[in-house]
Amino acid sequence: MAEIPTDILQRKIAIRKQLLEMDAPRLFRQFIPFMNPAYDRQWYHTLIADRCQDLLEGRIRNLMVFVPPQHGKSEIVSRCFPAYAFGRFPNLKIVGCSYSATLAQQFSRGIQRIMDSQEYSRIFPNTRLNGSNVRTLTRGYLRNVDLFEIVNHKGFYKTQGVCGGLTGTAVDIAIIDDPVKDAIEAYSPTYRERVWDWYTSVLLTRLHNNSRQLFIMTRWHEDDLAGRILQREPENWTVITIPAIRESLDDGNDMDPRQVGEALWPSKHSLERLLAAQTRSPRVFSALYQQHPTADGGNIVKREWFKHISLADFERMHNGEPIIFFIDTAYTDKTTNDPSGIIATCKIGNDLYITHAQKVYKNFPDFIRFIPPYVKAHGYTSRSTIRIEPKANGISVIDQIKDVTALNVTRTPTPTDSKETRLNAASPCVECGRVVLVDGAWNDEFIEEICGFPVKPHDEFVDDLCYAVSYHLTSPFKPIDRDRLARIVH
Repeated sequence: MAEIPTDILQRKIAIRKQLLEMDAPRLFRQFIPFMNPAYDRQWYHTLIADRCQDLLEGRIRNLMVFVPPQHGKSEIVSRCFPAYAFGRFPNLKIVGCSYSATLAQQFSRGIQRIMDSQEYSRIFPNTRLNGSNVRTLTRGYLRNVDLFEIVNHKGFYKTQGVCGGLTGTAVDIAIIDDPVKDAIEAYSPTYRERVWDWYTSVLLTRLHNNSRQLFIMTRWHEDDLAGRILQREPENWTVITIPAIRESLDDGNDMDPRQVGEALWPSKHSLERLLAAQTRSPRVFSALYQQHPTADGGNIVKREWFKHISLADFERMHNGEPIIFFIDTAYTDKTTNDPSGIIATCKIGNDLYITHAQKVYKNFPDFIRFIPPYVKAHGYTSRSTIRIEPKANGISVIDQIKDVTALNVTRTPTPTDSKETRLNAASPCVECGRVVLVDGAWNDEFIEEICGFPVKPHDEFVDDLCYAVSYHLTSPFKPIDRDRLARIVH
């Protein structure tokens, strides 16, 4: 194929730029490549841009866009869109929020760089910023990373970290870009509640009849801010969900040119790389990359993740390794209240074996009398320990057992994180096959509680499992001996 002469190529580039310049003021999808000719625009970038324009021009009121990490969502929504919106409507009052004020300020700097450019001035000559970076409002227009105003207009852009204040700020467009920083925040019920309280008591109170909301985020949890809003008012939102790997041709994305199984942006995130991430943690991949924050078949932990071994096979490979007991205490004689949960565990090689689990409803004296025969019936030896959390009744149980028996009882460290956070931290060990259940009648009750958390009424086994994983498996992603596992699993 003959090479295109340089002069012809340059003319084509110049014509393309002229066409972009003509279209950029009226079409957001053209504004992006006009401002950044090197931008590698994909089909879904155009889709997002068009829906943003629909929001700006009032055809839709509220928009959520769910896109995998590092796929260009913030460049469109948090940097280019506010600049374009001010070019079209310089009296707009826009607030940009993110999980931290620092990130929101970075977006503000990006917007200002766009609006300072010569290209921007050519297509939007009536929209400009103060030429100096002033820290306090004087005779000019304010401009810093937290707040900048549009010269000769009433519009402004204000940054704020999620959970920060917005007192006195009326908002025409509220942009929220990733309200959650990481898994620890996403899995924390306390943090999720803080974000929800901020949204309902701070952000929503700054909106008016014609205000618009624009969320751009990666899903982390089914009860994250987007999930909670959609559970309550799905009819009020336009939602774009774009998975990293296409799962179905009937997913509602008619513009998606991909076949099932193809990657979203293969030149930047190859299918091989995505599949490797999926193999490492299907549950995390399902949330962050596929925008399904709860994997099918379970909540935090899935039933099929647990491996099984017969009692005979376990006894053949046991080889005298000590049995360690974990007890979550709640002594009571009323079956309507919380029971105490006990599990017997053993570490062999790199794996945790749970040999027995039981719930008991007993008052304090009966519970103390129950423990010695139970642990001895399930493998207690001189190398065993009984580990109990020193919460209010746990301290009494520990002290009493030490007084009346010779059993080796010790305190587990008091957890500082919620059960949900700790089970999420422990779940990769289950997912990669390192938690093996010895067959027994107790299996179903144990699995139902773990896989049903947090909606099941009891969670004693959840506590016990988290303690056991933390104690036995300090390296949750250590390679698995697949050959050995295949020999024992059925």
